[in-house]
Amino acid sequence: MKRLDFHVHMKQGLSLDRAEYYFRDMCERHGYDGVAIMSLYYNYDSIFHECNELALKLKERLDGSYAFAALLPDEDFAVQAKRLMASGFDGIKLIRGGKPNHHRVFGHAYDSLVYDEFFSLAEQEQIPILMHNNDPIVNWDIEKAPKRAIERGWVYDYTYPSHEYFNSVLHSVLEKYPMLNIAIAHLGFFSEDLERARALLKSYPNLKFDITPALNIYFEMSEQRERSKKFFEEFSDRLIFGSDADNELVGFAREYNDKKNLITSTFLSGKSDSEHIFDGKIIRPIELDRGILDNLYYNSAKNFISAYKK
Repeated sequence: MKRLDFHVHMKQGLSLDRAEYYFRDMCERHGYDGVAIMSLYYNYDSIFHECNELALKLKERLDGSYAFAALLPDEDFAVQAKRLMASGFDGIKLIRGGKPNHHRVFGHAYDSLVYDEFFSLAEQEQIPILMHNNDPIVNWDIEKAPKRAIERGWVYDYTYPSHEYFNSVLHSVLEKYPMLNIAIAHLGFFSEDLERARALLKSYPNLKFDITPALNIYFEMSEQRERSKKFFEEFSDRLIFGSDADNELVGFAREYNDKKNLITSTFLSGKSDSEHIFDGKIIRPIELDRGILDNLYYNSAKNFISAYKK
């Protein structure tokens, strides 16, 4: 079975040689044929101006791999996207308009006018877009939020827009640009409401979701195993596997990436009459057939990327 880790990241301050080493090691350990590198220019309070240049160079070093560019803030997004795609990128990664702590700094949601010309261009040319929008709803409750979310500043109070606000923004963008070739990261954080994800997929024919952990989505889908299995079987050609790995997989980062891979593979292909405990929570596998897994691990991503009208 061919496997592509569709959702990995560049990390600031790491040499190209070390990034290549860590991703090659990850691919060998997990049996991946390549990665899709998501370039991020902004992380917390630091600006990573070389992100796109390094992501493209890393793609060239890793056979069977792809690179999605970040849109930098000092140039028109549509003009920038045209140039980036012409330079060899395979798509665009968006996060600042939709991850709540980034949105607070940036100040523009995806339905802002600053994105209009870009989305219009992307719809016309079928530019692949991976969009991070929202965060798990539990992150709006300091009493229930995971420790890792608290440590990383991913917990939100009344001074932030609500969880539902970001969902409404996504609806607005899709209504305005219904043919966008777009994948929403982390199942759009709809794992507690798969019917909502299903309705979106039914309404927008070029919409996809990546199924990259946040781990909560697998615990939540395990609570509704039969519904989850039907969802994956119905939309396997529009769901895309990824791990959200950084390019410095050492120590805790390596252990956490391995755990995410194990939880994902257990949920997707473990025996359906079994239960598995991770971090005190239950994973109930949905035991998908080989053809479904082929789509999730490779075919869906390949088709998504190849739709671009160069």
